[in-house]
Amino acid sequence: MSQTRSERNEPTISVVIPVYEQPQLLAEALESVNEQTVDDIEVIVVDDASDTDFKPIVDRHGDRVRLLRHAENRGAAEARNTGIDAAHGEYVAFLDADDRWTPTKLEKQLEVFKRDDADLGLVYTGFVQYQLDGTEWERYPDARGDIYREELVRDRVHPTSTVMVRLECLKRAGGFDPSLPSRQDYDLWIRIAEHYEVDYVDEILVDKREQPDSISKDFDSRIEGDLAVFEKVKDRAADLGMVTRSRIFSYHHHVIGRDYGSNGKRWKALQHLGLAIIRYPFRPISWAMFVITLFGIDRNGPLLTFAKQFIR
Repeated sequence: MSQTRSERNEPTISVVIPVYEQPQLLAEALESVNEQTVDDIEVIVVDDASDTDFKPIVDRHGDRVRLLRHAENRGAAEARNTGIDAAHGEYVAFLDADDRWTPTKLEKQLEVFKRDDADLGLVYTGFVQYQLDGTEWERYPDARGDIYREELVRDRVHPTSTVMVRLECLKRAGGFDPSLPSRQDYDLWIRIAEHYEVDYVDEILVDKREQPDSISKDFDSRIEGDLAVFEKVKDRAADLGMVTRSRIFSYHHHVIGRDYGSNGKRWKALQHLGLAIIRYPFRPISWAMFVITLFGIDRNGPLLTFAKQFIR
């Protein structure tokens, strides 16, 4: 007779935390895990070759927190994959070291998994983003079920710290793609949505804090990731209908154009935003972005900053 998970002394949830430096942020992230209302968890901290010694921080939390270390810096995607490979839980939840969870985050995601069937592979939550300039904005989930085609159009799943995935889904999907310079999470959500359904907890359960050295501020890497993911998406969309392909291609051109604009490459931005409009002229935001870029309007000015709160 096969043993149950509890008889094998295996946790229900594995929490994977990649970290590079930032010891104080890791301490705060671990404290938010410690405050969870679910006890049956293990925590895997993956140090991506930091100069900092994280062992004293990890040791405060006892045996359920393990510290793994890369000998050389390999990036967050590889760190998460190392955590996945070491995970024993039925589910894996990701937490970036600069983010925090509210106490019921894991409990409420687990409830969604338990009331659904085996076709459910991923559950995500809402989050609040705290910007460097002191502003903040909230984003609630709005996509569930079979979202594969919609996910090809644009990322409907939220960032990694909001996500819990069945371990078997991660094994089937293949984990994060470390060859991508950015958008590795979006690429993985596409591969999971291809085979499994997605659901969410309709609450803000994650605090995300923007950091000065965040990948979101490295527009060269963001654009490289945009272009690389677009090539993958184009292959997947090849067999879809013309209208669906047009919507998919349009939105990716929009994202690429937006990021070129943020990087100060106005001509490249206008090229891609123009292609976004040609491919699918029924998306007002692409027209607005084209006009903003054409006339050099400051996207971070007070008027547009105010408008973004409602667009989001």
